[in-house]
Amino acid sequence: MEAALGAGTFFTRLFLGEAGIARRKTARAKRILQLPDRRLLAEAYLPALAAEGGRILWVGCRAYTADDYAVLETGGAEVWTTDIDPEAARWGVAGRHRTGDVCVIDQVFPDMTFDAISCNGVLGYGVDSPEQQHQALMAMAAILRPGGRLLLGWNTDKIEDPVAAGLTMPEFIPTPYAGQQSRVRFDTVTHVYDALVRT
Repeated sequence: MEAALGAGTFFTRLFLGEAGIARRKTARAKRILQLPDRRLLAEAYLPALAAEGGRILWVGCRAYTADDYAVLETGGAEVWTTDIDPEAARWGVAGRHRTGDVCVIDQVFPDMTFDAISCNGVLGYGVDSPEQQHQALMAMAAILRPGGRLLLGWNTDKIEDPVAAGLTMPEFIPTPYAGQQSRVRFDTVTHVYDALVRT
């Protein structure tokens, strides 16, 4: 088991125990929530999605995303969650979570169609090659209703621009959303949001 642990995790567990690991994760989550991209998500995109309601798929679950589902459901949305890691189900919506690969998400949700999908911080974090990204985007298009929204978050230091590379074509068109341009960049972080609509 020790060989499977990263060096930092091993030494933290060795010297601080499980409580040290939990404190470290909590501190990291708090730092993430203070980033400008996460603040924009909380202040603009989540309220806009909540106001539209409908069925929303949240791709990629972590401890710091768990509170976002409740915000979305205030407007009457029905939130479903998914992650490739079975352990991430603990941060998903109880009773409305499916474990699976976003590259074949249409096979994970063959029985459902969504009004909106949030895929934030997935491309470049496991879905790395342009071929994988295109496959994931087409699989999401297959379960997103025409006119449905895709909020795509990615990082310039992890992948090349998926929109400029044509990976979203022809299924998605960039569209301003939530009082923002269709693309939002940040001065202090490498994150980018692309707001897209299913054709």
